[in-house]
Amino acid sequence: MRIPFLNQLVVKKITGDAVGATRSRADALIQDLLRELPELVAVAVVDAASSKMVAAYTATAKFDPYKLTARSADLLRTLHRMLQTPWLQAQQVTDMIVVLDEQLHCLRPMGQGRQICYLVVRSIDTNMSLVRDVLRRHTT
Repeated sequence: MRIPFLNQLVVKKITGDAVGATRSRADALIQDLLRELPELVAVAVVDAASSKMVAAYTATAKFDPYKLTARSADLLRTLHRMLQTPWLQAQQVTDMIVVLDEQLHCLRPMGQGRQICYLVVRSIDTNMSLVRDVLRRHTT
């Protein structure tokens, strides 16, 4: 039997693989982001070197932060390799925004590039400049 409301589970919970101080800092970051952007769809903190999830929050079952963040970490690593070209060597990636029809995805390196914060919001709930400002303030 298919019950429509059971197919759209709302997961609003912080999960993750890390423990200790790293996990505590990631949980605190997610809580801070939720206070400023309560309508966010998903947020994750990922170890850049291993693509391992430190902590994540999702408001919908459609977003699997484990799959999304591993691919996003690969994307940022590819971008960093591209920046090794001679004419771009002095440049650093501050953030990366992917604008979709209904969503904004923002990736921001943090902790001297050791971690990545990945945030997703619906474009009708907020705008790109607000998302960038909130992430900049909380991830530096």
